[in-house]
Amino acid sequence: MGLPLKGVRRLQLVQNAAARAIVGAPRYAHVSPILRELHWLPVGLRMQFKVLVITFKALHGIGPGYLQDRILPHSSQRPVRSHRLGLLQVPSARQCRLAGPRGRAFSVVAPTWWNQLPPEVRTTPTLPAFKKAVKTLLFRQAWG
Repeated sequence: MGLPLKGVRRLQLVQNAAARAIVGAPRYAHVSPILRELHWLPVGLRMQFKVLVITFKALHGIGPGYLQDRILPHSSQRPVRSHRLGLLQVPSARQCRLAGPRGRAFSVVAPTWWNQLPPEVRTTPTLPAFKKAVKTLLFRQAWG
């Protein structure tokens, strides 16, 4: 989100080097087991974690107001399950034209990632419980 893949790769290299330095591993040691041992998410998933936490805060009125305006609940003319499930509206390409590259705008990425969360995570009532649930979910996604 907001960062080209080239930038994410560079940050991942820095994180990998830091992980190796912390555990005293050789420079070319495989880093996945080290990251897993340290309970660190890869940079891309760490970015996703941060966006989801900011989205949770915005939805619960504890985030910045300018972001609360960017996140809209899924709306429909008739009652549907998506309202109860806490889904968010993903803006169309036309609505996002001025927001930069469509795939990297917060107003697109946040609702997309939010809607991909399991319902039990989306409906978590407190921030600490939400953070724990999301980190566990992303950790399992990264390391199985």
